[in-house]
Amino acid sequence: MYKILTFCFLAILLPVLGKSQATNYKALEWDILRVGFVIPSGEGVKTGFALGSELRYNVTNAISAGLRAEFALFGSASETGAKLGAAGSYALMGDYYFNQESTKRLFAGLGLGLFNGASATITDPDGNDVTADAGSSVGVIPRVGFELGHLRISAEYNLPFKDTVSKYLGIHLAATIGGGAD
Repeated sequence: MYKILTFCFLAILLPVLGKSQATNYKALEWDILRVGFVIPSGEGVKTGFALGSELRYNVTNAISAGLRAEFALFGSASETGAKLGAAGSYALMGDYYFNQESTKRLFAGLGLGLFNGASATITDPDGNDVTADAGSSVGVIPRVGFELGHLRISAEYNLPFKDTVSKYLGIHLAATIGGGAD
């Protein structure tokens, strides 16, 4: 799996490095800390939060390519027990910016990455129902968002191909270092 991801990364990165960078935007952008609210799909699990980081290279004014790492924790509790879930992902991301001449830019993107996840169900002592599950999967991450100067807001759907890892919608906010118009 790592060989496939490394090959995909190099296949994207090498042609990018051979071309000139964006003419109006700085080459590198870094979302040092992305924070988000997540809504997992599945029974019994409600909401949670996500933390992550993303480094992007502006290939042109309209296209950026990057690497994203994220960790999400979610769960729910009731009188009879609790359900907890965690997911982590590492992905190659690409974004297309619809407005290439402003610091206010709408974008859409897609990522391909590796997802890891774990979940646990805990019930009260009388129920004796304690379960744990873990897994990993390759998956995709479609997203849309808006850049306002050095503030980035996005909605992403983490979609692993196997059911062993939770799928979830994330709404993220990040302060960006770099990027921006020259």
